[in-house]
Amino acid sequence: MKIKVLLLLCLSAILFLGACGGKEANTNTNVAVASPTPTPIPKTTESAATDPNLKPKIEEALKKGGFSDVTVDTSGPKVVIRGTVAKGKLPEVVKTVMEANGGKPVDNQVTEK
Repeated sequence: MKIKVLLLLCLSAILFLGACGGKEANTNTNVAVASPTPTPIPKTTESAATDPNLKPKIEEALKKGGFSDVTVDTSGPKVVIRGTVAKGKLPEVVKTVMEANGGKPVDNQVTEK
C-alpha cells in the first residue's frame, strides 16, 4: 500500500513539473532583450572633418566685404577669425563669415579699432 501511494505521489509530481515547464520553459514575452550598442568610430583628428576649400571661400568673402585685416583659421572644429576692424563693422564681419561658412560655429576673436 505504501508503495502505491509513493508511486502515485511521484507520478503526480512528474506530471505537475512537466505541465509547469520546469526550468527550461520561459514563456514571458514581456522581457526586454538588450540590443548590442554599436562601437563608435574614433576620429583621428578634428580637422579631418573640415572642408579644405572653406578657408579660401571665407577669405574671399571677407575681401569682397573690404575686411583685409581679418585672418581665418580652419584647423580646429570651429572657424576662428582674428584681426581688427573699424568700429561698428564687427557684426558685418561675423555675418559675412557665417554666410560663407554655411552657418557652422565661429569663434570670433576680432577686435574693433
